[in-house]
Amino acid sequence: MGKLTFIFNEDKLNAAGKTEEDLLKPMRDYSKDNGIKETSKGVFELDGDSAFALLGGFVADITDEDHSYVSFLNEWTLEVNGTKDDCIEDTLEWYRDEGIAV
Repeated sequence: MGKLTFIFNEDKLNAAGKTEEDLLKPMRDYSKDNGIKETSKGVFELDGDSAFALLGGFVADITDEDHSYVSFLNEWTLEVNGTKDDCIEDTLEWYRDEGIAV
């Protein structure tokens, strides 16, 4: 079982003129194409061996495509088979290593 959870920073969204719906749309579209279910607002789950690859794949794709995405989140976690990863910290570490400013 895999679970990807998004908790947004409302103040940062408002300041940028964005909404949770705006930022969840790419994940919702990705979910439709990959059999991932949104079990509650901002919580996406998938059973099976491909859970880590598919859920983690979205994290990699969106952070490569939109470097500001991570800045709108208070919490962003990927949990697969009892192991929980902090996607914000992982992304920021990758950006530091690659010299990407956010």
